[in-house]
Amino acid sequence: MPRIFKRLFGAMVLSSAITMPAFTQGAAAMNISLADALRLAAGVSHAVRSADAGVLRARGMQSQARAQYFPQLTASAGYQRTLQSQFQEISKRDQPSGGSSGGGSDTSSSGTDFGSIGKIFASPVTQTIALNFSQSIFTAGRLRASNAAAGAARTAADIGLDAARAQMVLDVAQAYYDAVAAGQLAEIADSTLAQAERSLLHTSLAYEVGSASEFDMLRARVARDNQRPVVIQSRGNRSVAMLRVRQLLGIPLSQQIALTTTIRDEGAAVAAGPMTLDRVIEIPGTDRTVMPDTSATRRSSVRQAAANVTAQRAALRAANWQRLPSLQVTSAYQRFGYPTDGAVFPNSLGLFYPNWTVTAGFSFPLLTGGRLTGDRLVAEANLTEAEESLAQAREFAALDASTAVVQLEQSQAAYAASVGTDEQAAKAYSIAEVRQQEGISTQVELQQARTQYEQARLNRVVAARDLELARLKVALLKDLPLTPTTTTSRR
Repeated sequence: MPRIFKRLFGAMVLSSAITMPAFTQGAAAMNISLADALRLAAGVSHAVRSADAGVLRARGMQSQARAQYFPQLTASAGYQRTLQSQFQEISKRDQPSGGSSGGGSDTSSSGTDFGSIGKIFASPVTQTIALNFSQSIFTAGRLRASNAAAGAARTAADIGLDAARAQMVLDVAQAYYDAVAAGQLAEIADSTLAQAERSLLHTSLAYEVGSASEFDMLRARVARDNQRPVVIQSRGNRSVAMLRVRQLLGIPLSQQIALTTTIRDEGAAVAAGPMTLDRVIEIPGTDRTVMPDTSATRRSSVRQAAANVTAQRAALRAANWQRLPSLQVTSAYQRFGYPTDGAVFPNSLGLFYPNWTVTAGFSFPLLTGGRLTGDRLVAEANLTEAEESLAQAREFAALDASTAVVQLEQSQAAYAASVGTDEQAAKAYSIAEVRQQEGISTQVELQQARTQYEQARLNRVVAARDLELARLKVALLKDLPLTPTTTTSRR
């Protein structure tokens, strides 16, 4: 008996060890809603991080430009050790010798004795403590122009960050809904294959009893075999869509995930009336509701182009004002110390000798070899290019907004057309299946009914996904950048 119990216990342990990996793999799957996906993507999106860095750079440039209005004060300290000096050599060579006459000694000493000033020239160590002050008094508007350009760059960077975030939301939602739709399409393909298998079984039984022809059995087998590649392809599409979601969310590609947010399928409520743009639209995965704004002037790309025009105009003003004079006041306060031999620092602060200067500087360009003219021409060309880019962005924004509205109307019409069709197709297929089993209809009729039913289900899933994305795009249209297909269509 003990041996039997040991064997049973060993078999139970072995069975648990075999089934444990499957259980662990299933338990490790992450449940991710659309809100979770947007939250995760916001932290790992390269585009958002780059745009955030652009805002930080613009803030720094704005601080640099604004700092030119204020006085600049710097402190410095220096320690200088003279290894060999001509003044030290002169002092050593011209020292009076013990055997020299008094008159000669006095004459030689009067020619080379520097007195107290010799501490400066002959000191082996010089220590310096300094404060330097500068203030721009008149710059002919160049500072104002540079600050205006920096402010416009900051505005463009802020708009770019909002655009990057809106594009991230649209990309993540599209990948999420694509994965959900791919899963539903894979389920439809599996159910269609199961229907084909069932139809083949019934036709084979009917062929064996002589109530179905060999032609019907061959058609049923071909229909079943043709459905298998569709199943394989749909599963592959689902796997690729899930990989795309993992990549956008920064999740390891080997991590199992489960998408919990479904595509809204409102049925007759949406099909009853057309979508209007005078009501708020809910952004899926968030608590935000926005009023669609399709005006071209409010588009993020247009606002960025307008900020660039402002910056280039300021740059042109600065280039024109370079010919005017500028005035600057500077001041330097220094204290020099000359410690005696063997000392590192002077014995007291009183041994540091002051030196304080104030300077008013005036500069005026007289001859620059054409540099100022070149700067002005470059600024004029940049302004012209910025104005043309603004006009082009307005045209593309109007076209893109109209396209988005048309796509929304088209998506709603397609969804309205698909509502109810799948139910009717399912009823027609069930009737055709009964008729085929009773020998009233042929295999061709059953296959046609099954194809129509599958197509109706596919159409509804795809239409619901397209409508969801079209709504989201219109809701985020104000902050979305222009699509590449729109901006390159006229180049």
